[in-house]
Amino acid sequence: MKTKAFVMYVGVAGIRTEDIEEYMAKVASKTSEFFRSLEGEVIYLPKETYDCKVECINPEYITDSELVRKHTEMIKELNQELNYQLDELKNKKNEKN
Repeated sequence: MKTKAFVMYVGVAGIRTEDIEEYMAKVASKTSEFFRSLEGEVIYLPKETYDCKVECINPEYITDSELVRKHTEMIKELNQELNYQLDELKNKKNEKN
């Protein structure tokens, strides 16, 4: 059985440098079940933006149109959850200031 490989770019703009490692661990913890359900391996990479995105680095494996639609919807839901979590962190940071 083939395993899909994903890269998850996690926006860390606005997060203190010393908090990025902990934030990345929380993201990995919250998304690991999702990626297991896709039978995929994931690489987490921080990036200096506010958005998050996921890319499949072997897209030729996903060719069935229904499977593509299903994965697209799941990725959209994951992205919404990540953006929510990022907003929560921003709000907590603003409350401290």
